This record gives sequence, structure tokens and C-alpha cells, in this order.
Amino acid sequence: MPLDVRCKRCGEENLANDSNICWRCLLTDRINKLLAGPDGDIAESLRPLAEAITGMPRPNSGWAWIHMNRRVPELLRGLAAGDIELSHDALDSLPRSRTIEYLRGLLVAHGCLPWRDEHLIAYGRWLTSKLDTIADADQRRLIERYTRWHVMRRMRRADSDQHPVTANAFLRAKQHTTVAIQFLRWLGDRGRSLEECSQHDVDAWFGNGTSTRGHANNFLYWAIKQRLVSELAVPWAPHGNGPLASEKDHVEALRALLLHQTLPAAHRAIGIMLVLFGQPLARVVTMRMDDFREGPNGLEVKLGRDWIDVPEAAAAVIRVHLASRPGLSTAANPDCPLVFPGRMPGRTMHVYSVATILRESGIPALATRSRAWIQMVREAPPAVLADALGVTPQTAMRYAERAGTDYLGYAALRSPRGPEDA
Repeated sequence: MPLDVRCKRCGEENLANDSNICWRCLLTDRINKLLAGPDGDIAESLRPLAEAITGMPRPNSGWAWIHMNRRVPELLRGLAAGDIELSHDALDSLPRSRTIEYLRGLLVAHGCLPWRDEHLIAYGRWLTSKLDTIADADQRRLIERYTRWHVMRRMRRADSDQHPVTANAFLRAKQHTTVAIQFLRWLGDRGRSLEECSQHDVDAWFGNGTSTRGHANNFLYWAIKQRLVSELAVPWAPHGNGPLASEKDHVEALRALLLHQTLPAAHRAIGIMLVLFGQPLARVVTMRMDDFREGPNGLEVKLGRDWIDVPEAAAAVIRVHLASRPGLSTAANPDCPLVFPGRMPGRTMHVYSVATILRESGIPALATRSRAWIQMVREAPPAVLADALGVTPQTAMRYAERAGTDYLGYAALRSPRGPEDA
């Protein structure tokens, strides 16, 4: 007599135990019980979440998520009963944890909560604690004004689900704020307020101490523009040349990415965008599926104004990743538009973990990107590259100067479409 391995309820051949009930039916029963409101039904606002969890491709993973983390059932019951309001503020009021952030991501991904930029929120949370450390009331008011009307305003320019604030921009905002606080404290120790700051003070600040003092120029430019200080000569902090991979190492990096047997396809694809097109990792990890398409000559990518052909060997690696993006079998990213989804719902892979893995594979991001640009500006005018690759003309010109090319007089410097994270 043949063994019947079909679920006695739905007929699916994926039994969970001896009860002849499949994982999906078990998971559905569990979710229906956890998310049922006082009237026994799931609230309309939570139905998308319930459907996403019960409809995930691997229901046994959903079952494990609920039963291996006791916090999950508590949160789901709280949302269903109304003890936890369905809002970002309510989730923010709970003790911070990865479980809460994961649940928040699920709620956003399925339309139960509105999207918000978590880097912007994290900066605001960090700033609140940072302001509490400033004893001088006048200095605290200055920093509040600077961060509200300059730092956060600049961050909000990219604040959308299409172009969220990058990890680099987040860290840069924190660094500018920290150094501004240090500068005002240093000025106060010299017995001066910001209004009394002189050229001698500015020269003394930039002439001593570590190179991080250069980040104070952002604050000082803002203060001058706001007429909080007299016109001062503020040293411009030039972009350092930074490390540069050799041509041999660059070729070896590309060969490794094309032929690597153990490096995940996602990291190989990210590395290819770095090696071939000189894209910063912070931008690569935010790419979306509609940035790639199959054209008449093969795979194409859009980084700036136009579609660019991807060499076939590299395209093969990228296609492998696009066809098997990780994380799509859970409820987190069912229809994720991100090319490189991370472990948290709706978020990208973390740029610093990607950089670490590439570096351990012999591909240092900054040095490799610089070499890619050095080679490209030797073959095309920097302004043309800026348009095609979605960077600022100034960034392209900086590499042209470093390469010593003949395009330094090229005048057609136009701003590209989209953000750049040079």
C-alpha cells in the first residue's frame, strides 16, 4: 500500500509531522490565532502581514521564526489586541531589538506601515543623545540649528524609497556633527564664542591636531553663510588621492570575480560593478531591478543618463545573481525591487560587510575603484563619463587630474541624473 504523504487538509505533499498536516496549514493556523483580534478576526490593517507570512515559499521557515523566538508571538499578539499601536512611534517606544526591526521591516514591506528612512531616523536618535552631552546652552542651540537646517536638510534631499540616505552619508553626517561640537568646545576653552571667532582661531584649529579637524569646514561654511561669523578664510579639505590598485591587481580582481568558486554571486556582482564601472559600494548596494535590462546586445545597466552594455563574461555572473537573489523565499522580500536585498526586510546588504568580504578576497574597494577610474578617464572625457556613470563632473575631473590625462580643459561639465556617493 503506497504511503500517503499528502496533507489531509489541503492535499500538499509537504507533511510537517505524523498528524498529516503540512507546514503551510500549521503556519496558517498559528498566524490566524496570533493575529486574531478581540472579535476573533484578523484586522484589515494586519491582513497583508498575515497573507505574506502564510504565503511564503518556505512555510517551515516561518514556523521556525515564530517558535524559536518567543518575542515574535508576543509582538504579534500585542498588535492584534491593540496593546501595541500599529505605528512607527509605538515600535520605537519598545526596547530596541533586531526582532522589532525585522517585524517593522515586514510591516513596511507589505504596506501595513508607511516607509521611512531608517538612516535618517538613526541620525536623529543619535543626535538627541549627542546634544545631551553639550553643557553650554549657547553651543547646544548652535548645533541644533546647524543639524536641523543644514545636516538633516541635506540628508532629506535623498530621503525616498528610491534613493534612501546611504550608510556613507549617515556616517558623514555624524562626523560633521561631532567635529562641529568639538570645534565649539575648543573655541569656548579659548574664551571665545562663535561670533568672536577670528582668523587666528581658524588657523590654529586647522593647523594643529588630527586630520579629522578638517570636517569643521562644513560647519564654518554654514556659519559664514548664516552670517554668524565674519568672513573667514576656511581651508578647503581636498579629497585625498587615497590608495590605488596596480593594473596587475585590477586585472587579477576582475579574473577572481569572474571565476571565483566560493564567493557568493551577490558579492561577485557587486565587485564587478566596482571593477568595471568604478561605482562606489554604497551606491551599488542600493541598485534596483529596473537598473538592469536585456538589450539587443545582451545585459545592459543604467548608471547615469544612458544604458551601458555589460561585457558578456561579467553579465553571466550578474544574471546568476539576478535569478537567485537571496532572501526571497521568506516573507521579507517577496517582490523586492532591490538587486541586493539584505537580511532585514526592505533593506539592502550592508555596505561595510560587503567591503569586508571583498577585501578578504583580495579586492580592496577604494583602491580598486580608483584604478577603474584611472583607466576610464584615459579613454574618454571625464564629463562624458560623468553622464554615463552617474557621478558628478567634479568627481570625474578629480580622477582625470590624478591620471594626468589631456582632458583637463574639457568644459562641458553637466550634473548627472541621480545621487553620487563619491
